[in-house]
Amino acid sequence: MPISFAPMREYMKKNGISYYYLSNQGIESATLHRIRHDEPITTATLGRLCRIMGCQPGDLICYLEEPEEE
Repeated sequence: MPISFAPMREYMKKNGISYYYLSNQGIESATLHRIRHDEPITTATLGRLCRIMGCQPGDLICYLEEPEEE
């Protein structure tokens, strides 16, 4: 998957935000699992995370270039 949540994990560490906290704020455990494994989430969920964490989408995700298939 070309989208990574590594910046989100770093942001959480830097700001003392836990997955437990996000769960208590209404983020479902299945969504948190998807984030841990760099799987897709909806833009609505990304927006909720930004509101909860007080940040911008660019603070949470980054694009990783994938090699072109032949």
